[in-house]
Amino acid sequence: MAGFILAATLWALVALAVVAAYINGFTETNIDNAHRTKLMLQAELDRRSTEATLLYLLATNRMSPRSLLIEYEQRFSDLDTRLDDEADSELSVAGVRYAGLGDTAFSIQDENGLVSVNSPRDPKFAAMMKSVGVSAPDLARLIPRIADYIDRDDRLSLDGAETNAYREAEQPPPPNWFLQTPMELSRVLGAADLVDHGQWRRLRNMATPRLLVSVNFNTMPEDVVAAVLGVEREALDGFFAERAENRIRSVDQLLELTGTRPAFNPGLMATTPSYFLRLTTWWVGGGPRTVVGITLTPGSMITPWRTEYRYSEPVDRAASLEETQVPLLGGTAPDPV
Repeated sequence: MAGFILAATLWALVALAVVAAYINGFTETNIDNAHRTKLMLQAELDRRSTEATLLYLLATNRMSPRSLLIEYEQRFSDLDTRLDDEADSELSVAGVRYAGLGDTAFSIQDENGLVSVNSPRDPKFAAMMKSVGVSAPDLARLIPRIADYIDRDDRLSLDGAETNAYREAEQPPPPNWFLQTPMELSRVLGAADLVDHGQWRRLRNMATPRLLVSVNFNTMPEDVVAAVLGVEREALDGFFAERAENRIRSVDQLLELTGTRPAFNPGLMATTPSYFLRLTTWWVGGGPRTVVGITLTPGSMITPWRTEYRYSEPVDRAASLEETQVPLLGGTAPDPV
């Protein structure tokens, strides 16, 4: 009888140990999940706070030819004396990565420095696609399909594709409306087969869904300048050195600095940042980037800006933040992703 009681006691102790181990593991798992959830919530809070801060700064400060000028105290003077480039700090509007609040990062881009995906017959679009490695024959097949994808009717154009072709390929039909994001290009019939993942990753940083009316070489990211001009980045050191000091004003100036003349109307060149801006914010620990297109409306009696589009895209972990600058928003640059 004593042996039975001893055995039962030992089995009870084993069972209790198993239950305790299960409860301990369950508790640790819940604690880990709660910690991750807390990190994600804090990251999203920091990202939204960074975005809100940028909107405030854009609405309350002025621009130089290349940057948003930040002043700690608002200046009250006549217009002529406020057009200099002196400020307490500045943020580039050419897509430079900066440290935001917490472990977030951000960039601001004047969209006149990008290439519109909704203007497929624009020479700048062809130059952009060529720069990422899309061949001329593939581009010739793609352009009429983009045109049919965004036009307002279902009439088939030469070498294009409309609803029947999409149905045969078992793809959603074209919306017959403008592309809402650069990545929507992948939904155009055949585009996913013509452009690989690495090319898409480069394109999304160079392109905008805006219908642009001007071209601004003062706020173009370096890879877009190289693409539009059709030259290697290494050949543009003189151009970027000049741009850092003086405004790029004319096609003749481009020709003098780069040895090439871009194929677009010289009258479309802009020399100051536009009201069309793209804000990109992301948590460097992971998750998608949030891309917001805004239009500044300083003359509005309702709101100082208008949101035109918003979408998310994967973080490009191949891109290093080693050159991230530290603006007013954050104290230290985030670690590279």
